[in-house]
Amino acid sequence: MNCTWLHQNNTDKLILFFNGWGCDEHPFQHMISSGYDVLMVNDYRDLTLPEEAFKAVHDYKEVQVVAWSFGVWVAQSVLMPLKEQIQSAMAINGTFQPVSAQYGIPEPIILGTLTNLSERNLAKFQRRMVTNSEDWQQFERIKPQRLLDEVENELFLLTQHFQVGKMKEGFYSQAIIGTDDRIIPTANQKAFWVERVPVKELEQGHFCFFAFESWDEVLTIQS
Repeated sequence: MNCTWLHQNNTDKLILFFNGWGCDEHPFQHMISSGYDVLMVNDYRDLTLPEEAFKAVHDYKEVQVVAWSFGVWVAQSVLMPLKEQIQSAMAINGTFQPVSAQYGIPEPIILGTLTNLSERNLAKFQRRMVTNSEDWQQFERIKPQRLLDEVENELFLLTQHFQVGKMKEGFYSQAIIGTDDRIIPTANQKAFWVERVPVKELEQGHFCFFAFESWDEVLTIQS
């Protein structure tokens, strides 16, 4: 894993953001933060929480976790032992059964994405993450800058990570679901979360962050 500071405002409150597969800090550069420092975690080729992130969880007076897409599974996997240091955890467009015909992405689709991954197909995948041409034009301007080989390896290793035993319940305090998610089907997310945590639906696709101007605003979503 890598970690990158998106905002450092010298506050005593932290948003620890677990990004999605293949992503980096670039698609989030439009978002400001006034009340929180924001530390992003990404690149899940290994599941070792960076020392900087581990230290931040203990050093800040308030820690809020925001996890998106496959980052939902990763955050729960690595942070469950630190749950007592975390005030709340929000899952956005993800579940902790990410490869599943019922609760995530059906396995044939994941394997097809991995087998046929190319620059062109990655762009097609990214296009499906947003709902309209305006959002796609904006995303293209700030799209992730990671190397294809790196992203391919990350997806391969994530599929291996996902085969571990059943995850424990009780890490997330709420779930946000896009009503037009064409990556992790909306119905599957609902089926997973409806009896576990309060759920809030947004009229958004998988990448829903153009709906927010700030990280503070993300935390104000009420389920």
